[in-house]
Amino acid sequence: MSEKKEIHTSLGPVLVPVEDRLWEIDLTNLRIFFGLSILSRTIGEEIGNQLISLPGDLSFIYKINPNINHELVDMHIQHVQVFARAGILKDWVLFREQFEENLRFVFGSFQQQSIAKKIHPEFYGEDPNRNSSVALLFPFEAEFVHDSGYYILMERVASQYRIGDFFLRITIDTQEDGCLNLTNIKHEIISDAHTRTYIAGASKISESLSNGMINAAQKGETFYEEENSHFSKVFSQIEKTPLGKLTNINFYWEEQYRSLILSSDPSVSLSILKKLFLLLEDSSASKKIKEGNTVRALIGKVSVYVDLSRLDRVLNFSINQKRTLLDSSFYLKRMPLLEEIANSQGHNFNFEGVHVFLIHHITSEIISLIETFRRLKVNSLDVAFVKYGGNIPPVYLDILLDIPTEMFFMAGLEFKLTKNNTPYYGVSPLYSDFELHSTFRHKLEEAKLGFFDAMRQLAVFLFLNKLLAVITKNEKILLIEDGGYVAPILNERALDGVSFGAVLDEFWVETKDRSVREKSFQEILKSYVIGTIEHTRNGYDRLIQVKAEKKSLFLPTFSIAISTEKTQEESKEVARSILNALDNTLHGVGKVLSKRKVLLLGSKGNIGGFLKRYLIGGFLHENNLDILEVDRKTKEESRYLKSDFNHLSNAEFNEIDLIIGVTGESIILPKTWESWILNSKHKQLFIASGSTKTVEFADFISWTNELNLSENPKLGGEDLKIFFYRILDPQTQMDLGSKIIFKIEKKQIEKEVFLISDGSPVNFLFFGVPTESMDPIISQLASVSLGMVNDYKSKKLPNPDLYAVDHQINVWGNFL
Repeated sequence: MSEKKEIHTSLGPVLVPVEDRLWEIDLTNLRIFFGLSILSRTIGEEIGNQLISLPGDLSFIYKINPNINHELVDMHIQHVQVFARAGILKDWVLFREQFEENLRFVFGSFQQQSIAKKIHPEFYGEDPNRNSSVALLFPFEAEFVHDSGYYILMERVASQYRIGDFFLRITIDTQEDGCLNLTNIKHEIISDAHTRTYIAGASKISESLSNGMINAAQKGETFYEEENSHFSKVFSQIEKTPLGKLTNINFYWEEQYRSLILSSDPSVSLSILKKLFLLLEDSSASKKIKEGNTVRALIGKVSVYVDLSRLDRVLNFSINQKRTLLDSSFYLKRMPLLEEIANSQGHNFNFEGVHVFLIHHITSEIISLIETFRRLKVNSLDVAFVKYGGNIPPVYLDILLDIPTEMFFMAGLEFKLTKNNTPYYGVSPLYSDFELHSTFRHKLEEAKLGFFDAMRQLAVFLFLNKLLAVITKNEKILLIEDGGYVAPILNERALDGVSFGAVLDEFWVETKDRSVREKSFQEILKSYVIGTIEHTRNGYDRLIQVKAEKKSLFLPTFSIAISTEKTQEESKEVARSILNALDNTLHGVGKVLSKRKVLLLGSKGNIGGFLKRYLIGGFLHENNLDILEVDRKTKEESRYLKSDFNHLSNAEFNEIDLIIGVTGESIILPKTWESWILNSKHKQLFIASGSTKTVEFADFISWTNELNLSENPKLGGEDLKIFFYRILDPQTQMDLGSKIIFKIEKKQIEKEVFLISDGSPVNFLFFGVPTESMDPIISQLASVSLGMVNDYKSKKLPNPDLYAVDHQINVWGNFL
């Protein structure tokens, strides 16, 4: 290791190099002060009041409040006296904010041990006979303020009537015509305001975070996360330090520290946090962290590792042990079948020379697939993540954002609400840096699209951008997707015979290359796209539809959507995870699944059949086993089984309080929803989708949006009041979807409709399908993709058409 010197900090203690990228600082004996920013604000307000209301010199004495600044009172400082001659602050109103910031810096100097011991030596173990108190002079230069410039002198003065007590004398003066003779006052100039960024309200911030950690520890957790919301004070303050803009602050701890938090007074945890924020205020410490180092702060018996992750967007405090850094191999080890493929066991295929564009859900299994692509030498990988409800575990983002950006790019959407509660989707800030595509982000924000349209717009936009990059290198790209967002569009536009420029314009892609724009889209796809791979039944059906309308496809597609593994084995686990998510969500709002009157849409499909079997086989009470089913595959109808939704009578529908839909299309129209809300026997109604995207209840979503935006909404001809709330899990505060209240005062009707996961698949709220069941399916996706690339390399690519595993091809893409 190169010889590194220790670094002096504004706090007093030094930063010592320990090993490569690890520095240590001992904050054990750092004296901490609470309420300094409150004191400076109070003094600032009084200065403002006097300047506005009194004609003469500015002069007052303020008695320090021991409840707010007890550390100063403990140090025998009882009062603050302030003086400034008339006229010194005449333009004060013009530089008020800067002046208040400067005042905070003056009082904040008590927090800097090296400075505080100059003004108050005996309280820092110095001998007052050898080192007497020195006044502190803060010159605030003209360029920061106004033409005259001013300085603030802070002196410690012995009390006139109580021996051993002191007051602080604050004098505000100018350098030109000042009344103080500074040569007679022993003072030290404190000019380097840049070594420290004062975090205003650090005490309050520390208190709020400390309470969050205590609450998490009480629930048995060893992790607490604070997100940057638009009104978050802590993030706006930290942004002023060298750390810059953050999206999250994460705290990690182990069992020993959890016991300490729970068994000790809250002030213990609070003082540790306060010291950590003081550390961030020091610019040399903050810069070290920003440069990619970890700083270990020793605070008594506790050591805290401070570092940044996820492209410097997340600040981590790991208590007593370094954060465990997982990588994508960790998840791949849990998938033995996929790991064999990744390690080239049993095959000699790879993705060398090929770029992959992947559209999929963000799960641990897909992190394993990404690792598989990397091991199999993919040139580059771009991912558009499909993200509905639920939270992304922070560890997933840590792993993904550690992958080198030159070969990996990812993007996704986030759920948003307009001011009047209309849901829409915009670009999420959680993934790779999206600055390059800021025009697209603004356009999507303005468009206020629902999930499917927004996701298709994003996915096609990113795919076309990647295609442009591949064209410049004269290389090849393979599309692998989950849900038919891009492939149907590529096939349709190519078969429509349009130009590449027309497709680029349609999806908001900008390029200055005229020659590329003028080429036909067919020519571009033929030259640079190997083909497409489809995972889901919805995407498979969309391609079948394109083929029926256009009489052919333009690109070869391999699909695992109707393989035996997927239709039988995965469907069982999807059904279970849908019911698990419903069970958990209902418990959170004080209800049980077992008593619901269920309407199951799509009961004869792969997932629907297993949903029915598991509902009757255990989830429903034995005296509540009649499920109302609708499926167009029904040959003979009965009391509880219909081939068409319109065959249900109103009386039958009014008995229902939970609708589960797995059809992949929206079959209930607004008129029916209206009748259900008006006439249902139940006060609380639940709607849950188990099918891809937000299509299942699209009509319900657009109908409620219209009612919400209407000047005077009506239901059944009567005046309606409509309110929107979020469903929050009472234990974790996780967002589980929307609750819509319909109120008709005239008829005394009030109904609560719970749209779980906002109409997107409920199984993604929690864990989705477990890894064990997903391993064979994701392995099929990997092997069939390798098969197509191998066909291209050996010049054996089949003609453009749809080829399904277990029907036309095997899992390696070979014809059966």
